[in-house]
Amino acid sequence: MRDLVDISFLFDKRYKEIGIIDVRSENEFLEDHIPNAINIPILNNEERAIVGTIYKQKGHKDARLKGVSIVAPKLEDFIMKVKDVTDRFGDTLIYCWRGGLRSEASVTFSRLAGLTVSRLSGGYKSYRSEVNRFMEEDVGKFNFITVYGPTGSAKTKILSFINSDQYPFLDIEKYACHKGSSFGHIEEAGYPFVTQKNFESNIYYDLICRQKKLILTEGESKKVGKVVIPKNIFKKMTSGFGVLVKPSIEFRIKFTIENYNPQNNIAEIKNSLNKIKRYLDGNLYNEMLDLLDRGEFEKFTEIILVKYYDPLYKHSYIEKVNREISFDSIDEGIKKIKEIYDEVYYSFHNNVNLCS
Repeated sequence: MRDLVDISFLFDKRYKEIGIIDVRSENEFLEDHIPNAINIPILNNEERAIVGTIYKQKGHKDARLKGVSIVAPKLEDFIMKVKDVTDRFGDTLIYCWRGGLRSEASVTFSRLAGLTVSRLSGGYKSYRSEVNRFMEEDVGKFNFITVYGPTGSAKTKILSFINSDQYPFLDIEKYACHKGSSFGHIEEAGYPFVTQKNFESNIYYDLICRQKKLILTEGESKKVGKVVIPKNIFKKMTSGFGVLVKPSIEFRIKFTIENYNPQNNIAEIKNSLNKIKRYLDGNLYNEMLDLLDRGEFEKFTEIILVKYYDPLYKHSYIEKVNREISFDSIDEGIKKIKEIYDEVYYSFHNNVNLCS
């Protein structure tokens, strides 16, 4: 591997079978990072803040001297962590924010210790530019089957079971750590750590690793939780082959209760309910609070589905749904979605128009 490599080298490998070390601070890594990277900070959050303050107050030279004094005592530990990665992967790449001092110093120290490592030209910024380029230029190469349906119809679960090389599913809600509803953050432990950048990175990495260009996805609003679906992805989703799933209300109630575990999340549900209070009749709002307090979750769920979610989301379905399916079980839903995917995939490869 060359001493200095660019992002195309990693893209060609699909970010696999190579050690990738991110030497930025923990917070920088948490905001977003190159797929499959391992975080070994040369300066941690607090140390980076100290060096940054000195740089602003005293200048570049004093900041570098402080950086050396911080790194020196822990250099052996840093090198051993890098060695663990090189032992595991062989070829190993190190990067920082823009391919500057932190990655250059890390590579120098590692090579002095006899380790074979390279530096990423342009650092994380070059990777971020690649993600943006992909979203602008390459998304158009994909086609989408977009599955719509009322809240509680188990769309995500069905598509997750299907997800494979044969039936690729882009799980927007998984990457947003949000179920796409007013209560969508409940039972989502990763939600506090989601950023727009790592959300887009997950979508990017998912798509570039797919063998097929026909992708299953779930109909979503443009904003999911606290992130926004990239415009070209959203355009492909909303213009794709539309499938509307219509399970029974009994199925939806049962699935929703299983999915949200209301008995364990009363406080969060009440808080979310309060946020949509203005959309509910006052008496209905009080009745729903009372149902929660009494543990009557089936009745509460039926009301929230029928009187709030159904009217709210019905207008969001695409005007022309190409296919409607009904089912009374997860297995039946899986079977019918697979059949539709096979049919649409065949049509794309044989120029058959299923949308007329």
